Amino acid sequence: MYSHILKSKRFILILLCCAILIFVGVKIFISKKEWMTQKSGFKRTSIHWPKDCDFTAHIPEERNKYPELICADALDQLRAQLPNDCQYNELALGEDGFMSYHLYADFLGYSPIQFFPLSEGKFLGELLCLSAPYNRYNVYFIYDENSIPAKTKILTFQTFDFEEKNGFVHKESFESQSIIRFFKPESKEFISFIKMRGMGDCGTYFRYGLSETEKPILKEVRVKLECDGLYSYSADDIPLQWTEISVEPSFWNRLLW
Repeated sequence: MYSHILKSKRFILILLCCAILIFVGVKIFISKKEWMTQKSGFKRTSIHWPKDCDFTAHIPEERNKYPELICADALDQLRAQLPNDCQYNELALGEDGFMSYHLYADFLGYSPIQFFPLSEGKFLGELLCLSAPYNRYNVYFIYDENSIPAKTKILTFQTFDFEEKNGFVHKESFESQSIIRFFKPESKEFISFIKMRGMGDCGTYFRYGLSETEKPILKEVRVKLECDGLYSYSADDIPLQWTEISVEPSFWNRLLW
């Protein structure tokens, strides 16, 4: 009987020790997480690269006090996440094999990156991905420096490829992170105007908005596959005389026309 009581007490003691260890471990985990991710206190409403987002000489222990270093760290991490179809000239590549913002700027002769304010401490970043003779493709990402480390998220756009076969136009859906030509800050819209040739008389046009959860929303699609010299548009124009395609989800379940 006495032996049974001792075993019961020992079991209770073991359970109590385990509970204490678990509690302490959770506290350490939470404290570590809070230490790793903390509020920055930054309230910037504009960022200009490179002066506001670059590595400069600061004391390592005070890195978190400087928003330009937090931003530089985020951009440095972003390089490995860029889509593969961003083909950077070898003169723009750093020693690590990834694109170097400074070398890329030297190669282009101008800044390849800019920021548009979304809210206090949150921005939309634009990075040149590829510049062709009559098309231009940018990568867009959300940059949030309200916490340390800062957060970045590359935007993904649902889009479509159109092809004419046997008198019918077929579509193929795909996602792209580098289809956008430019961003309109006044309306917070993304424009993709892909010309099939330089005069702009054929190609595809997509217009996207940005939801409250910062996801691209397809708003408008226009297509002209026949390059006949008619209805030419510059990249800054809306090709109103091209065929407008419904953006209703049910429409995409069948052939277009």
